[in-house]
Amino acid sequence: MKQRILAGVAAAAVTAATMSVPASSEVPLTINAGVGYWHFDGDRRFDDTETPWLGFEYAFNDNWAAEILYAEDSSRFSDGIKADVSTWQLGMMYYTGSYIGDGNRVRPYLAFGMGEIDIDAGAFDTVETTANAGAGVRWMLTPRFGARLEARLLHSLDENENDFLFNAGVNYYFGKVSEPAPAAAPAPLDSDGDGVTDDRDQCPGTPRGTRVDSVGCPLPVAQVASIKLKVNFDFDSSVVKEHHFADISELAAFLKRFDDLQVDVEGHTDSVGPENYNQQLSQRRAQAVVDLLVNQHGIAANRLEAVGYGEARPVASNDTAAGRAENRRVMATLEVEYKE
Repeated sequence: MKQRILAGVAAAAVTAATMSVPASSEVPLTINAGVGYWHFDGDRRFDDTETPWLGFEYAFNDNWAAEILYAEDSSRFSDGIKADVSTWQLGMMYYTGSYIGDGNRVRPYLAFGMGEIDIDAGAFDTVETTANAGAGVRWMLTPRFGARLEARLLHSLDENENDFLFNAGVNYYFGKVSEPAPAAAPAPLDSDGDGVTDDRDQCPGTPRGTRVDSVGCPLPVAQVASIKLKVNFDFDSSVVKEHHFADISELAAFLKRFDDLQVDVEGHTDSVGPENYNQQLSQRRAQAVVDLLVNQHGIAANRLEAVGYGEARPVASNDTAAGRAENRRVMATLEVEYKE
């Protein structure tokens, strides 16, 4: 009768606990219940027998917990006399691995502690203090519900008897468990591979390699425009010859197109004559071209600067007539980047 009562109480306790204690309470408590098997020391002259058991376990941290365990059933002495055997044990449990619910589904543990064993056979009644030690393993079937197997030695400090209690059971955990990681959101599509996802791309279908802005539309393509003016002069002259007028007109058109450009107009000479004189001559040559741009083509004078370099920057040898002719020049070189 006691066995049926205790089994019923254990089942009811587990069922009631799982229904009445919300997971959000996060109390680090585990209820354990199941069926055990007594293997008694031979000196007791007891028949081995099964027994229901019930336990409450409180976790201190990831590895340590305290448990109180109670088991009760009846057995018989070798002469047939019936005896009720009950025990309670209080002790510590040490788990290896991570805390329940943190991904380690199989958790071995060690158990040890103290308690009592009570043997009641009517006129014969004894209560013995025990030390216990054991080992077991717990399988977490879900983050809260699991099963366990255990073997525990109960050593009677009073009678020097060694009894074994093997048990199997189920458990329910009320503490905090790790929530399953949310499923990763699918990566946003970028159908045209321009680095802007389809949900933000206002210009779908951009050819690969095209530079785009933050909404996937092509950026303006940078263009480069350049022009180079070269005007040659007769010996000891600063008069611009007529066949250079067309080149100067092209430069003026370029300056009108890009009206924010500033221009250095460089004058040069050959090495014939005094250096001082050549410096002044190169300045007059540069100024002559500037005057044509201002007076005939309407280019603002503040955009132009005549700079004379004299004979300091030859582009050909001054030892020949052809080389000296090349060095008697005015140069202007412009390059600008723009967007269509």
